[in-house]
Amino acid sequence: MEQGTDNDYIYDISIERPIGTSHPEHPSIVYSVNYGYVDGVESNNGGRQGAYIVGVDTPVDRFAGKKIAIIHRVGDDEQWVIAPENMPFNKQQIEEMVYFAEQRFDSNIEMLNEEMWDAYDRQGNQLGYQVPRSMAKSLNEGVYHIVVNVYVLRSDGCVLTTQRSRNKTYPLKWEITGGSILSGETPIEGAKRELFEETGIQADVRDFIELYCYVDDIRHCIYHTYLVHISTATQIHLQIGETMDYTFLSLNDFVKLVESDRFVPSEKGRFKLFKNSIIAALDT
Repeated sequence: MEQGTDNDYIYDISIERPIGTSHPEHPSIVYSVNYGYVDGVESNNGGRQGAYIVGVDTPVDRFAGKKIAIIHRVGDDEQWVIAPENMPFNKQQIEEMVYFAEQRFDSNIEMLNEEMWDAYDRQGNQLGYQVPRSMAKSLNEGVYHIVVNVYVLRSDGCVLTTQRSRNKTYPLKWEITGGSILSGETPIEGAKRELFEETGIQADVRDFIELYCYVDDIRHCIYHTYLVHISTATQIHLQIGETMDYTFLSLNDFVKLVESDRFVPSEKGRFKLFKNSIIAALDT
């Protein structure tokens, strides 16, 4: 069953290989995302149209969502990628989530309605054009994009940290809130959106205190990192497909976590560079 038009279709999927089950012909392949077939849609070779479901961390029998990407396989049926409405994913995230199965094929991913970023020079000046998120690892020399991170400090002195979904890079490792800003956003606007999407925390742009700005010439990223204060009454609502869990830690325990192998390595590296100023800001 389909509803809507073009890429606004809502597709119904019958799940035949839920999360945690093995491939019927290749038992060593265990599904880390739900996989099934689109109701009433034939594949390019006349069979049933297969689809990966992203953005759902638990096994399901049926699912309804939007087609956000097509996986083109050389010599085999194309596969669709279906996600919940209003839940964006980029090409890199999808590649990582379906690698467990797609590593057997010569395939490439076509994104539909791909997220776009503004291009910047090293000084943070806009270059006047956009780049698709799928080009994150192949930006030209002198071209950068902006990434934001947010430390959240509760009024009792505890720091928020979230656990990455099992389907992402660095699965189940801990991190602070963050992500790339979208085209047209300022760093603070992007930080506000990321904070709300990943944690449900609604903050005003005036609530963001910048801790540091760091240019990573290897990753072609300009990092803007902020601090936001919240009350003990603030509720956390995690983003399905991005984060699995959260906790508030005392400053000492948070520092121990960051410096352990359970924390995302890239943010750990920046924490070490700015450790004194970060701890001074959090120790209030």
